[in-house]
Amino acid sequence: MKVVMIGAGYVGLVSGACFAEFGASVTCVDVVQEKIDALRDGVMPIYEPGLDLLVKKNVDAGRLGFSTDLASEVPKADIIFIAVGTPTRRGDGHADLKYVYAAAKQIGQHLNGYTVIVNKSTVPVGTASQVSRLIAEVNPEADFSVASNPEFLREGAAIGDFMRPDRVVLGIEDTRAEEVLRELYRPINLIEAPILVTNWESAELTKYAANAFLATKISFINEIANLCEAVGADVHDVAKGMGLDARIGKKFLHPGPGYGGSCFPKDTLALIRIAQENDVPSRIVESVVEVNAAQKARMVKKIRTALGDVSGKTIAILGLTFKPETDDMRDSP
Repeated sequence: MKVVMIGAGYVGLVSGACFAEFGASVTCVDVVQEKIDALRDGVMPIYEPGLDLLVKKNVDAGRLGFSTDLASEVPKADIIFIAVGTPTRRGDGHADLKYVYAAAKQIGQHLNGYTVIVNKSTVPVGTASQVSRLIAEVNPEADFSVASNPEFLREGAAIGDFMRPDRVVLGIEDTRAEEVLRELYRPINLIEAPILVTNWESAELTKYAANAFLATKISFINEIANLCEAVGADVHDVAKGMGLDARIGKKFLHPGPGYGGSCFPKDTLALIRIAQENDVPSRIVESVVEVNAAQKARMVKKIRTALGDVSGKTIAILGLTFKPETDDMRDSP
């Protein structure tokens, strides 16, 4: 099976390397020539444990390659993944989909034979429908299906998350696309990972809902931590007592300066925007964002309280990323 991955960033490169490990023939395509040249030389554009070795293994095996020439790769593909960035659009909190739509139009120009086009990027509800429309407009005779397959990769543990997923979510509208994607993901049948097949909209919203819920747990435990300081309780004991309840679970109950990174900040804002556009209140997620912003400011206040006057003092910060085992400093608290 021939897979083309549009975007050789965090999601695209990890996904491409893992699909190659599954046995597919994968080409990662990116517009940045320097990035592609570096990848061909074995230099990773990001730090992710084990990624360099996985890439080298599959390049050496002839299953993984890199290119800037999308026009020549699209006609060869059975499946094309769109794994480009969807940053927060300045001013309104909405996900910026210009890279997704540009990729869709380029794909449409070069399709040859039946092809499944898959949104791997985190995108708002309605994006798959729009991608399908754009491709059909560019190439009315094209034989294709569109699917949504959101990623659930944790930075620092992405390879393990991909190879041993809690679940795979497939948003599809026809049986042909389902058959192709189930075949691509067939290796995970060995670990009996569940595959949830649903419609486009449900798959797209699942990603945002999952990230917003995890962000909610972080903001909640940070508020509890602040209360613990006021009343003399130990937040770590409180979190442990909560987490031992199987209905709650212990993960994401670690107090700190707030969440950051490439996903939670933009995805919570995007979910709020989606709700606003559909006239649905999103007070919980709005509060999560507000609490997170306040927690960052609280950390500064605590430092000032501990040091007194900070003018003229040198303050060292141990660790700049938002979590261990990554070099990603986007929105790091």
